[in-house]
Amino acid sequence: MSLPAGEAPGWSGAARALLEAAVRRHGGWDAWRALRVVVVEPKRLSGLVPWIKGYGRTFRLPARAEIFPHDDKAVFFDYPEPGATGTFVRGALALMDARGEVVASTDARPSFHGLRKLRRWSAAEALYFFGYALTHYHALPFTLGRGRPLGVCRVRYEGRRLTGVEVELPPELHTHSPRQTFYFEEDGLLRRHDYVADIVGPWARGAHFWRDFVTVGGLQMATVRHVVARLGRRATPLVALHAEL
Repeated sequence: MSLPAGEAPGWSGAARALLEAAVRRHGGWDAWRALRVVVVEPKRLSGLVPWIKGYGRTFRLPARAEIFPHDDKAVFFDYPEPGATGTFVRGALALMDARGEVVASTDARPSFHGLRKLRRWSAAEALYFFGYALTHYHALPFTLGRGRPLGVCRVRYEGRRLTGVEVELPPELHTHSPRQTFYFEEDGLLRRHDYVADIVGPWARGAHFWRDFVTVGGLQMATVRHVVARLGRRATPLVALHAEL
């Protein structure tokens, strides 16, 4: 099944056709509905944003993470230190030590305000960023219908044309920015994702390329995420973030 009739009520015309193709290409609605958890092992993290935000100094990678896309939940293991656990659930955070005792809990989003966006991230702040990013990414394109399509656009990617849709996302969703653009190949595979990383700053305009897809439980998932700085729709060579899972 591609997209049930009751889903994406605000989508019609070219935008709905694009979403239908994306859902089919990424494994179909039945496979998405059956998904419970995605287990990922971070292998590499580099780029300007992790460096300026303290990667390797104020925070580190977890040994593995369990992502529950239907619940907007992520659990990071051996984070921020061996034996400890970090949990993200719809914006709420909890850090637990090796004994399972909560050592910190917070709602992190309000702390990213004004000049405080310029500081290095604590382990909890990094958990917020990567927690919401991973839960949102692994729910795409299936949850796009909860947003409102604003228009269809096109860019070129490695000599091929991508068709994109700009979406106003629901206000309760923890993600990079309220408006994001998602670009798909002709067969519906998500290849590029444009946004502003608001908690980094208004200058953090990224073009996020989805690469090296694998099939997991019948669903297509990217194992390499390469983000470069963006000027308008133009992707620059400056690497903002590169992650391998």
